[in-house]
Amino acid sequence: MLDEAKAIKAKDIVENPDDAYGLTRSHIIISDTSVGGSFSNMVDAINIMYDMGWEAINMTYDSSYMFTLMKNSNYKRKNIAE
Repeated sequence: MLDEAKAIKAKDIVENPDDAYGLTRSHIIISDTSVGGSFSNMVDAINIMYDMGWEAINMTYDSSYMFTLMKNSNYKRKNIAE
């Protein structure tokens, strides 16, 4: 089970993509580390999330850490009048 209350490791999404269907927040943060700068798990995680209707809206990185803010395009706020 992925904990959307904190940054989710890209590796966890790649290893268990079906767990991402349980995410219900409007936004999540995905984190990844890379020694060589490839961030391959992040790229794969973003593609998995994109296929589920999420959008990458912001990214930041330094030499070995990357964070991506993802927006759930299927999110509907609760308790609002339509």
